[in-house]
Amino acid sequence: MLKEVVAKVDPHATPQSQAPLKREMVEFMRLGFKVAERRACRQLGFWQSTQRHSRPREGKDRISRARLRLLALEWPRFGYRRLQVLLKKAELTVDHKRVYRIYPAKGSVDGQFWSVTYKLSQP
Repeated sequence: MLKEVVAKVDPHATPQSQAPLKREMVEFMRLGFKVAERRACRQLGFWQSTQRHSRPREGKDRISRARLRLLALEWPRFGYRRLQVLLKKAELTVDHKRVYRIYPAKGSVDGQFWSVTYKLSQP
């Protein structure tokens, strides 16, 4: 029963990236072997809570990210806190923690965008 499922597990992946895979494996066991969710989780060694929690934030972040990019282009020297105030004035209720998470750091993959705009604005 486990031979079909165990081949998909990556031992080096982070727990957050494995959650969708775990949901898929439990669903495979539930439909393929006609067992309950509880039994499938127990057989695979997963917590049952991995089946119920999801990340619904993607839609909100997409809107905030687009607006944040526009503001960062307009005000390239502002930090994430000042940009959060501008978002608040634009009637986008965004918590400063979310802006910090969305706003890429210099070492991140998307950080090149911010550093290029900063270099362009310097004299």
